[in-house]
Amino acid sequence: MDEVCGTFTVLLDRDRTVYKAYGLERSKLRSKSPRTIWLYFTRWLQGQKFHDSHGDDTSQLGGDFIVDKNGVLRLVHPSHDPSDRPSVDELVKVIKGIK
Repeated sequence: MDEVCGTFTVLLDRDRTVYKAYGLERSKLRSKSPRTIWLYFTRWLQGQKFHDSHGDDTSQLGGDFIVDKNGVLRLVHPSHDPSDRPSVDELVKVIKGIK
C-alpha cells in the first residue's frame, strides 16, 4: 500500500461492510465484458503487472470515494464495470478542493 498510496489513508474492506453500505454491485457479465477484457489486454501488451485476486470475488464491481476528515463524501463514483474509473485529474481536483 505504501508503494501505491503514499500518504493517503486507504480503507481495506475485507468483510465488505462499506461495500454493502455504499450499495456497490457484483456482476459476472460486466466484470468480464468486452470493454473490460480489452482494458486488461491492452495493459498486458504494455507490460503492466497484474495482481493475484487471492481468492477474492472478481465479479465485485468497485467504486471510488473520497471522504474528507469530517466524514463528508466529496466524491462518489460506483463503477459500472472494472474499466469505469474517474480520471486522476478528477480525483486530484476533488482532493485539492477539500479544505
